[in-house]
Amino acid sequence: MSEHVPALPDSPAVPEAGGRAPLTQPQPAWAQVPPEPDRVRDWGRYVSAMLRRKWLILLAVGMGTSAGVVGSRFIDLDYMAEASIWIESAAARDASGGPIGSVQLLENYAWVELLRTYTVLDYAVEELKLYLSVASRDDDGLFESFALTGGPLATGDYVLEVDPSGSRVRLRSAEGILVDNGVPGDTLGSRLGFVWAPPPTGLRAGQQVGFSVTMPRDAARDLMNRLDTRMDLSGNFLRMELHGKNPELITETVNAVVDRHVELAAELKKEKLIQKADILETQLRAAELALRAADDALERFRVNTITLPSERTGPVAGGLEQTRDPVFDRFFQLRIDRDALGRERTEIERVLEAAGDSGLSTDALDVLATVQSSSELTRTLQELTDLQAELRAYQLKYTDEHQLVIQAMANVRELEVNTIPALLRDLVVELRSREEVLDRRLAGASEELREIPPRMINEARLRREQTVAENLYTMLQSRYEEARLEDASYVPDLRVLDRAVVPRRPLSNQRPRLIMMGFAAGLGLGLVGAVLLDRLDRRVRYPDQITTELGLNLLGIVPRLKGGGNGGAGADSAAVVEALRGVRLNLVHAYGTAGPLVLTVTSPGPGDGKSFVSANLALAFAEAGHRTVLIDGDARRGSLHRVLNQARKPGLTDLLSGSVSQDEATQESGFPSLYFVGCGTRTPDAPELMGSAAMTQLMTSLRSHYSVIIVDSPPLGAGVDAFALGTVTGNMVMVLRLGATDRELAEAKLDILDRLPIRILGAILNDVREGTAYRHYRYYSYYLPGYEHEDEGGKKERALIGGTKS
Repeated sequence: MSEHVPALPDSPAVPEAGGRAPLTQPQPAWAQVPPEPDRVRDWGRYVSAMLRRKWLILLAVGMGTSAGVVGSRFIDLDYMAEASIWIESAAARDASGGPIGSVQLLENYAWVELLRTYTVLDYAVEELKLYLSVASRDDDGLFESFALTGGPLATGDYVLEVDPSGSRVRLRSAEGILVDNGVPGDTLGSRLGFVWAPPPTGLRAGQQVGFSVTMPRDAARDLMNRLDTRMDLSGNFLRMELHGKNPELITETVNAVVDRHVELAAELKKEKLIQKADILETQLRAAELALRAADDALERFRVNTITLPSERTGPVAGGLEQTRDPVFDRFFQLRIDRDALGRERTEIERVLEAAGDSGLSTDALDVLATVQSSSELTRTLQELTDLQAELRAYQLKYTDEHQLVIQAMANVRELEVNTIPALLRDLVVELRSREEVLDRRLAGASEELREIPPRMINEARLRREQTVAENLYTMLQSRYEEARLEDASYVPDLRVLDRAVVPRRPLSNQRPRLIMMGFAAGLGLGLVGAVLLDRLDRRVRYPDQITTELGLNLLGIVPRLKGGGNGGAGADSAAVVEALRGVRLNLVHAYGTAGPLVLTVTSPGPGDGKSFVSANLALAFAEAGHRTVLIDGDARRGSLHRVLNQARKPGLTDLLSGSVSQDEATQESGFPSLYFVGCGTRTPDAPELMGSAAMTQLMTSLRSHYSVIIVDSPPLGAGVDAFALGTVTGNMVMVLRLGATDRELAEAKLDILDRLPIRILGAILNDVREGTAYRHYRYYSYYLPGYEHEDEGGKKERALIGGTKS
């Protein structure tokens, strides 16, 4: 044992403290792996995960495509029928400058709401029998005589059965209950709310005809949901679309809805114009009566005061000449205005007091001059008149529960209860203010005009009332004539621009799309599943898991060996040998120059290939000229003696227990410069022996005889043996197996090692397949086949120790 021990190459000094070797430890430029950006690394992970689970992805794609093919068989072709309506806008009529015309019935946006009312939709449902659904389109001709009686309707599914002889027909419910029967041609279903006499010529012996009946209102509601209406930005075009499986039926439905919509709009507008003319006629008669009363009152006053003859014949009396004085005229006018304001204010207050919460009556306001002089109040009263006419038109057409009626009543009530009373109250305040001003002005002029005869004031008041009544009558007569002209020359607001035609081609064929969606969904689920399984995978898969998550230097990788058996050779073996040479170089560099290289080789769990790596790494050191000893420290299940074809005992446990000497326990391996110490006799106190003083003395002794001492320990998860051996050697190398090593187990064991005086030099990744994320570590394969042949001197390249790596 006194042979010369060759020194290791110069390397950085060994750190004194235990723990993992720093990741920033300098390495040769050829051994450095260029860092990858996070995005590139993530994409590399995704691609690797997809390739690793390609069968899962193919299975998901196959299932998704199959589901799309099956689902496409249940998709009916979708047809679309469309029509367009032209809306005559009020702005266009006003700009035309033509004769007097009627105003538009509704705002543009309200035409869509009118189209969706049940008055329109119920008509289409009843006209086309949309409440009836026939199971087979071939039987549609049997239901031409089907109609509702108007009584209670028994909705549900029914089946018409023709007996084998063809002489009897039976109508049954979906539960099989007989509800009616008769001979072919008889009327059926009268007790169910409908009548139906299927033609005998269309029935066959043994035939069954299925159909279902729903409430017309439910069918109208379904039609409302299916009908797509939209209006362009200008508000002049209303377009509607209807989708369905039956192109003829949807075309008839759209045309029925369009026709009824236009017809209903014309009816409502005609009724509104008639109601408006009737209201104006009533107001005109009231104004005429008021004008006659004012004329009669003025006439009687003149007769009583002998004013009328003086105006018609002869000059004015001398005592009345003063009425032509400007001061008198001003006072006279002020007094008349003051009395008129007082009367009209009193009348407005009376109307407000009589209104209460039920709304006010506007008939008494039409004859008040102050009301007519208020542009805002006059405009509001006109709006009230129009809304009342519109409400009466709606009430003639709909019930009080209809949305249009409710909206119109709300609008009328808003004006009668809130808007107009508020305007009248503001007017009362204004009249009081004007009265106060007139009172002050009259008080100033009263001293000068105390002798003015009261009859002059009364006459002026009566003339003023006559003028107001005459103006009101003239205004109402003009508006009444305009209303009659509107009624006589009204133009419909709606016209059918484009009627629906039967579509010949479906709107779109969704079957190929559904198949592609199934394919895409399957592919997406497969890819997501592959990536998700990769994220949940606890095994070592990628380089950054070793360097970042575990915090270990990656000393090198060992490729997967396809061939098995000891001494196997070939291109795969040559790649493994070359990889171990690289590991040897990185390990020497990581260890440093402090004496012989002493380390423990272990792994987190069994099956990671630590024994294979230990044996071949020791052989790599021996081939480099280093005197190397390989110690099997796995006293429980050590098997290196079988790999090297050596004896298990005497071995390490026998040596530590003092049964044998160091020379007796050390065996020659059959390879130059490589010596072997077996695990020895299996004993229960092996863990204590591994951490004993005898083990420390053995390491001290071996350091003086060997330049490389490699101890193959049990897995870290097998017990305390590996920790004890690592403490004795002071250095440890972790063997991880790609796709097998549990990262969480490795992290837990590394946490324990961090608390012990053990320096972890790095990790060796074992069993790496081609095409994985470790492409930077591979060797060019076309340089390796030369290992299969002898060189010129006849020396054959060596093979591996142990063909398997488990």
